[in-house]
Amino acid sequence: MILRPYGILIAGQVELGVELVVEAGRIEEIRPHTGVPEDYVISPAFVNAHSHLEYRGMLGKLASSDYWSWIREITRLKQAETPEEVRASCHLAAKENRASGVALIGEHSDRPFAGEALSVVGIGGIIFQEVITFFERETRLEKIRQVEAKAEVNRSSGFDGPVTLSPHAYQTVDQVTLEEQGSAGLPLSIHVAETAMESQFTKLGEGEIADFYRSVGVPFETTGKDIVETLADLKLARRGAQWVHCCAVSESDIALMAASCVTVAHCPRSNVRLKCPASPVREMLDAGIAMGLGLDSPASSGPIDMFDEMRSALDVSIGRGRPITAEEVWRMATDWGASSLPIPTQPWEIAFGSSTPLIKIRVRGALQTLDIVEQASASCVEWVNR
Repeated sequence: MILRPYGILIAGQVELGVELVVEAGRIEEIRPHTGVPEDYVISPAFVNAHSHLEYRGMLGKLASSDYWSWIREITRLKQAETPEEVRASCHLAAKENRASGVALIGEHSDRPFAGEALSVVGIGGIIFQEVITFFERETRLEKIRQVEAKAEVNRSSGFDGPVTLSPHAYQTVDQVTLEEQGSAGLPLSIHVAETAMESQFTKLGEGEIADFYRSVGVPFETTGKDIVETLADLKLARRGAQWVHCCAVSESDIALMAASCVTVAHCPRSNVRLKCPASPVREMLDAGIAMGLGLDSPASSGPIDMFDEMRSALDVSIGRGRPITAEEVWRMATDWGASSLPIPTQPWEIAFGSSTPLIKIRVRGALQTLDIVEQASASCVEWVNR
């Protein structure tokens, strides 16, 4: 198969005047055009570095516009959902991810239906089965057994990636379980520093998280350290750990994260919606941290569309006066996103010998990466040979 786009995105840059020879899904040749180019560009497929498929049914249904109120509201709505509704949400969100060009995903799953949904549409990646032990009816070990049972359902669904137990967040998991999961050395993904509340909670025992603990009579101890240092003490800052959001992190936090080899999933639309601090993406990239772009939950981010997420990432970085480039944000949505997932993957690139899934993007006259980011939408995507 000869593919003659007018442009190919290689390492985030639009390269003009070249075509691909693909055989059995493998790139056999990258060469100058031998015929008239067609009206599309080719890119590696997208990587959704952080996702909650099961919240697709809540799109547009939450009124809260700040982080803590939204957390309380979605917790209430989850309790009213039936298993059939959750399954339907997972299947719809997986289908929309696939239609928008996503081939690899980092999925946070509280229920047992994501594996089935991803298997049906052919998306790979990893499922992080969320462990939440705070304010639960069950004992700690009973709760972990329940989470393991859900993970086993996802493992037996036909999904071809790993399914691993993973802590939801510091404030929703007991200390013993956090220490166990930090020391186990297994791949994990955890929500970190989405707001300043987490460090207020760990360091001072203040803020809305601490107030909620007190209101329900759950005791806690402060660590005297911010959330990043606290997680490091629990061995949750290490290679194989993906941290999600990382909005309220300092320069010293970033240095610790980089030295610990954690990766980050950046979710700008969700952060903006929930009035989280603007994430210091420029500084994290400059520190050498592998960063992906996550579509997060449709309940907070909105419709599934990687182009909209890229635009938001650019806007937020410009707004804080430390801009990232369109080429960088494209790589966060593709090869850097693949590197942010704690799983072994082939190099996620367009190069000789690569079998990375490819997508066509039809945007008339877009000659620069920024043109594509600004003009494209999920509806512009077509799969190559799929």
